[in-house]
Amino acid sequence: MNLHEIEKLLEKYFEGETSLSEENQLRDFFASGDVPLKWKNLEGYFSFVIQEQDQKIEDADFDNKVMSAVKGNNLAPLVDLRRPWIYWIAGVAASVLILIAVFVKFDPFSKRIEDTYKDPQTAYLEARKILLFVSAQFNKGTRSLEPVNALETGLKELKPVAAYNKGLNEVNRLDQVDKVDKFITNN
Repeated sequence: MNLHEIEKLLEKYFEGETSLSEENQLRDFFASGDVPLKWKNLEGYFSFVIQEQDQKIEDADFDNKVMSAVKGNNLAPLVDLRRPWIYWIAGVAASVLILIAVFVKFDPFSKRIEDTYKDPQTAYLEARKILLFVSAQFNKGTRSLEPVNALETGLKELKPVAAYNKGLNEVNRLDQVDKVDKFITNN
């Protein structure tokens, strides 16, 4: 058997698609001792399979013991029916703990908004002082936009040029009249 066929058989073997005769061919090949270097590690596996195949079970009552264990209740249940309840209870407990933690951390009832100033005139003066500070900072930030304002002023000065352009368009219409007049006089 050539190495290409052996490679195909090995692929089928490890996919679990070989027949009994194909597995025997693989065992014979690896038992021959003439195995390429790339499959030397499989040679030990197949020699182990051949040795174990020859092993016999000494206990004559082995089959009966296995069947009684399968039929009896000696096996653990496959599904633990309590487990979903445990997850459900743990989820509810975690949710309650989160709600308690949020309520304790951000308690809306413990803090009342109180006036910081007893005298309304003092509060007004403080608010005015803060608003003037914010206004000064805003004006300082917009000073860098003054060149843009100059550009806008220049655009306002160009509006008469736009009117001049409109007048040129009207003159172009007169040019069309002049062309028609020349065409009539030539004919």
